[in-house]
Amino acid sequence: MRVYKKKSYEQECLEWQWEQLRFRRKYKDTPGGFQDKETERTAVRQWREEVDRFRRNSCHRLTSSEIFSREPFAGREEELTLLKTSLEDREGPVILYGIGGIGKSALAREYIRRYGKTYEHILYLSFRTTIQNMIEDDFDVRISNVQYNKELYENKRKYFQFKYDILKEIVRKEKTLMVVDNCDVEYDKDMEKLFSLPCQILVTSRRHPLAWGDYGGIQVGPLKTQKEWDEFVRCYRTEGFSENRRQEFDDYRKKVEGHTLLTQQKVINPDEEFSGLEEFQKDLFKRLHLKAEEKKAMTYLSIMPVQGVPKKIFLTISGISEQTIDHLERCIMAQQVYSGNWQDDMIFLHPIIGEGAREIFNPTTDNCCHLIRGFADYLYGEDGAYNKTWNNSYRDNQKMEPYVFAFVKAFPKPAPWLAEKFDQLVTFLWIQGYYEEAEQYSKDLYQAVKEYYGECHQITGQMALRLAAVYHNSLAHEKSREWYIRGVEILEKCKPFNQLHLYWLASGYGKVARLLWHDGDMDGAKKMIEKGIESQFRFQAGIEEKTESLVSRSDQGMAYLLLEKGRIHLKCGEIEKAEEICEGLFREYSETRVMKQFRINDFTEFRIRLLMERGEYEQAENWARENVERAIFYRGKEWKDTMQSKKLLAHILRLEGKIEEARRLYDESFWFRLQIGGDHVDNY
Repeated sequence: MRVYKKKSYEQECLEWQWEQLRFRRKYKDTPGGFQDKETERTAVRQWREEVDRFRRNSCHRLTSSEIFSREPFAGREEELTLLKTSLEDREGPVILYGIGGIGKSALAREYIRRYGKTYEHILYLSFRTTIQNMIEDDFDVRISNVQYNKELYENKRKYFQFKYDILKEIVRKEKTLMVVDNCDVEYDKDMEKLFSLPCQILVTSRRHPLAWGDYGGIQVGPLKTQKEWDEFVRCYRTEGFSENRRQEFDDYRKKVEGHTLLTQQKVINPDEEFSGLEEFQKDLFKRLHLKAEEKKAMTYLSIMPVQGVPKKIFLTISGISEQTIDHLERCIMAQQVYSGNWQDDMIFLHPIIGEGAREIFNPTTDNCCHLIRGFADYLYGEDGAYNKTWNNSYRDNQKMEPYVFAFVKAFPKPAPWLAEKFDQLVTFLWIQGYYEEAEQYSKDLYQAVKEYYGECHQITGQMALRLAAVYHNSLAHEKSREWYIRGVEILEKCKPFNQLHLYWLASGYGKVARLLWHDGDMDGAKKMIEKGIESQFRFQAGIEEKTESLVSRSDQGMAYLLLEKGRIHLKCGEIEKAEEICEGLFREYSETRVMKQFRINDFTEFRIRLLMERGEYEQAENWARENVERAIFYRGKEWKDTMQSKKLLAHILRLEGKIEEARRLYDESFWFRLQIGGDHVDNY
């Protein structure tokens, strides 16, 4: 039995108002009804505004960021006191500014460790490319019942504004500290908007605060007293310096004007010497005589996000040994700090060291090809059939978003010989709702492949189909049609490049069959799906080495082609043929990865519709409820797949006479469609 939470008075009022809107629309010819469309749209818009206000005020909770619990820190008591006073006394941001590597970020984290308990919420955010990108990230800025959805918000800009408004209301009521780390940008169109949030804001930057306006700034310089420097040395050495070594260290510290990162290196590597920051970045890796694997590790780490990468993931995707990482930590090249969110150590580079590594080692698709392959395999599993990411929950995938964007940023021109691996990044983007980014990167990838392999090549045809999938999932159906047809034409003309030629041709035929039955050409759809199944059989028969990857692709490809065939028979009213296919699918694939986790919803929906045709509504309802719960778990409450599952359940409930629950589900689906805009109201 399902138990629902008791509704508040305001929620009941909103639902009552919605019923009034429905009656006014239904009885528009009466005095109380809507006299014209404009009056109706105005009333619906006002109701939506009330719903938004209610949700913002009573349904959203902010989750604080995790702060590393242990980190070397020495001195700076004066700066900490000044920082505390400045945050309490000033409106607007307080900016810690100074040269790179001087200790601004460490000072901000130490402030949180000392005074964090005085706040209800702490957001520690690393600035990436824009303020919008930073705020809209649902992993770093987590607010309950707020999640990006292409269908709800149309684009990222609208979602940013929606989420910003909710965040503003939360921090107005609940004492919050927001830290924006490494904000070195010269200009951002949303900077004033960010700095106007009614909370305490702390920014670390290499820029002077006057570059942005009349904001409060605290300059972070070298440690000031001998006592502080003694503490600093003890943070990194278990044994003290000899008298001669101590004098050398003091002389060097004065020479580099107390630069924290440079003196830190001197403590760990007393035989090395760098005259200044520029020389440090230029010569550090040469002077330390890094081994080949250590250089490779630094190259790989230099493209990772500033917050670092979980150790287990990095070792898995890179092939780098744990001993190498530990050695780099001892050299103060890399750092490792435990993360409760990941239940693992995070490996990261100081921004200055990261810049130096990128400058010296120049990460490219050539010297990072092993990392690119490893990361793509990690995202999807080694079966290469997209099962891992597709079956993960939205939240689980969200943890990987910074790393996907790091790869996209590091390799803006995808290598054609790694086309399938880069396409896996594209697929991740559209699964997570980043349709614009997925489209652009997929177009770049297709262009690179076409220039490298030519217009009539298997890889070119494959990438055309993948670009079509991006358009299909972003609901750009005309472009999707164009690219599916183009992909099939290329694959039909070209010579096979490898065993996957027939697999991709079969996939293309299946997609064109779907286009045809949506157009009402059922005979054409039947012929096309048979061509797809025939190609898939030939692919299965021709597999020379039955690796896990090829078998998984084969099973999944055949299952979805048969599913499409069953849907066509159902659309034609050929129920017995559709039922035969359905039973065969569950008999053949129910114990395989094809029908595990989220993917099973595609197949159970087909079975549900067959049960409805037979009038077996109670059984159909049970399956449909499972679909809804599974969609909520894997995609969230307000995702397209969830709403489709709810709508199907509502149809069944209506047929069973369970009108009130059906109406509630229809209303949820209708409210969802209202968020899209347009004339969906008229089609309700």
